[in-house]
Amino acid sequence: MPFIHLEKHRIYYQKAGAGPPVVLLHNATGSTRDWRHIMPRLAQAGYQAIAYDRPGFGRSTPLAHWPLDYLHHDREQVIALIDALELERVALVGNSDGATISLLAAAAYPARVAAVVAESPHLWYEKDSLATGFQYFKQTLKQNPRVRRFLRYCHGAQAEQVIARWRSRWLDPAFFEWDDRSVLEQISCPALVIHGQNDPFFPVSHSQTIVNSLTDAQFILLEDVGHTPHAEIVNDYTNTVLSFLSSVYPITTNA
Repeated sequence: MPFIHLEKHRIYYQKAGAGPPVVLLHNATGSTRDWRHIMPRLAQAGYQAIAYDRPGFGRSTPLAHWPLDYLHHDREQVIALIDALELERVALVGNSDGATISLLAAAAYPARVAAVVAESPHLWYEKDSLATGFQYFKQTLKQNPRVRRFLRYCHGAQAEQVIARWRSRWLDPAFFEWDDRSVLEQISCPALVIHGQNDPFFPVSHSQTIVNSLTDAQFILLEDVGHTPHAEIVNDYTNTVLSFLSSVYPITTNA
């Protein structure tokens, strides 16, 4: 198994293919396994697909607590990963927290990020919709045992800790004031923002505001899709991502 050490963390990662690198960032309950169907398609198209488990997820170092600024910490970590893998410039593809981290990285390190695909991103707190989203997730865990089984498949013994840590951070009143939308004016690379019409966590208007604040952005709204298009409509999602990358980050690009 490929591991790399970043700071005090042992990070698990996977690679597939050769060509311009595309780094895939999972959501707040995800892992590298979220991208198991998409990585081969990226590789087949001529890209080098790289997915990794953030600390506290999957096979990476367990993490008991998220600091309030965990998204900024993970922004630094994805750049550290790119450095450790000796990559000069990458495209970032992320879902939910992974999308947010991708946007934060593009803002802070424009020379390192060639393009961003932000799937179900969030850059400020939406109290009402998040309350609805967490209730939806709670019911899903009760009614669909396959979801909990998949979380155990992704995270093993730390699956319950992943869920508890996520809830603890996002339902902490100290986090309610979080607002990072000011970074959007610093993003210069092409971006594709994808949002599911039925996303229970964040309204469509959230992604629309993000798109309207970017200088070079496309927006795709998906009907009958929720918070995780990459898992709900794998083929359509992958085709959409590849179409975007081929236009702004072609396989002739030097890594």
